[in-house]
Amino acid sequence: MRHALVRLTGLLIVLMLVLTGCNLIGIDPIMQLDEDMAAAKEKYSAVVAEYDGGQVLQEDVMGSLNSEYSYMSQLYAMYGINMNASMLTDIEQDVVENAVQNVAVARQLESRGLALSDEKAEEVRATAEENYKTAHDSIYESVTGETEAEREKRAEYEMYLAGYTQDALYDIQLASAQYELIEETVEGEITEVTDEQLQAAYETAVSDDETSYADAYGSFESAMTSDSTTVYWMPEGYRTVKHILVVPESEVLQAVTTARSDLTAAQDNIEDLRAELDAVNNPEDAEGEDAEAAEDEEEAEEAEETEAAEDEEEAEEAEETEAPRTAEEIQADIDAAEAGLEGLQEAVEKAEADCLASVQDKLDEIYGKIEAGEDFDSLIEAYGEDPGMQNEPTKTRGYYVCANSTNWDANFTAGAMALANVGDVSETPVISTSGVHIIRYESDVTAGAVALEDVRDALYEDTLETMKHDHFNEELESWIAALNPVYHIDAFNLD
Repeated sequence: MRHALVRLTGLLIVLMLVLTGCNLIGIDPIMQLDEDMAAAKEKYSAVVAEYDGGQVLQEDVMGSLNSEYSYMSQLYAMYGINMNASMLTDIEQDVVENAVQNVAVARQLESRGLALSDEKAEEVRATAEENYKTAHDSIYESVTGETEAEREKRAEYEMYLAGYTQDALYDIQLASAQYELIEETVEGEITEVTDEQLQAAYETAVSDDETSYADAYGSFESAMTSDSTTVYWMPEGYRTVKHILVVPESEVLQAVTTARSDLTAAQDNIEDLRAELDAVNNPEDAEGEDAEAAEDEEEAEEAEETEAAEDEEEAEEAEETEAPRTAEEIQADIDAAEAGLEGLQEAVEKAEADCLASVQDKLDEIYGKIEAGEDFDSLIEAYGEDPGMQNEPTKTRGYYVCANSTNWDANFTAGAMALANVGDVSETPVISTSGVHIIRYESDVTAGAVALEDVRDALYEDTLETMKHDHFNEELESWIAALNPVYHIDAFNLD
């Protein structure tokens, strides 16, 4: 019985081999790709949105989905962030909503009797074909196949998976052109800004700028160097200055920077030592200051309780192993540091003198022409090496400087603020990390709201563009709402 079973089993195996011989040899690649394509089309047939009169299939948005996913992945990667499921869902929502928007736009064009010009339609078709060819050639080069037919079929399959079919790429180009047409048409319905609208926009702009610039010196100063930003409110304490920059050899200028840094570090060290000495001599005051600081930081300490406890333990261990410094020891360090200040100051003065001497001939020439009454702007043009003084808007308006400026070198700021009257020119050149400056006090800046008349043209254009944009967006939202869209983002079938 056992032998019969063995023979029967052997016959079944042979029969199985005969019936499935094609599988062992290998399924025809073309047939396999056709099966894979059919499966992909079935998966991509998922309905991801419905609207009155139609629906959006996953197939319709795969090209846009892949493009946006690729872009966002690269963007996040720049910041060390990996895409997650929530981010992907957001992208899915975006591309599906955009697909419904395209339907709304197309229907609105039809209802208005608008269509792309023949020239634009041909441009759309040509661009889509070129995009398809570029994608096809790239994918074709990346796939393999024993025959050209197999390789072509594989490329077609990969392009379908990516959403880069001829129809999909054409639809993307068409939707973009139709959007531009309807946007231009609808925005064209807004042609003017009334006085009331302009006044309201002005008041809003003034309020916004006051909020933005009241304590943000750097932001204000940057805005005043931009030819694309209109400022409607000016902070207190500003003046405008122009300067002629002469740049010495880098080694000479670096010597000044180094000497100044050494002096500043020594002065800071002395201040720290004096604070330490004061804490030793007045322990009660130090305890009071410590208590006040502890109260101010109570919330932060509670949030980092574990870390703070570890730090405290380390501090206690350090106190046990290191005896506190005496007032005499600290004073000795102060005396030693102060004794070195004179030498450091002399080093600064020498470096500055050497720096000025290296460009003295040029400085003498410039000062001579200033004393002769030559136009300062012409001298900037002839001698200045600061691009900011050659380009608008700073070429005309100069730099905005105040005592609290953060955008300029501290020495430049100090030199600019030391000038007493409008029209004054620095008698002694100012040395900064950029070079040697001859500074002219151009004007005082009136604090507060800039007069409407001074910004009317720019405000009118900005307000008109904003009104056009807002009008179009409101109309677009109404067209989309009229479609009664229902989104099925969970229906996406993605590997």
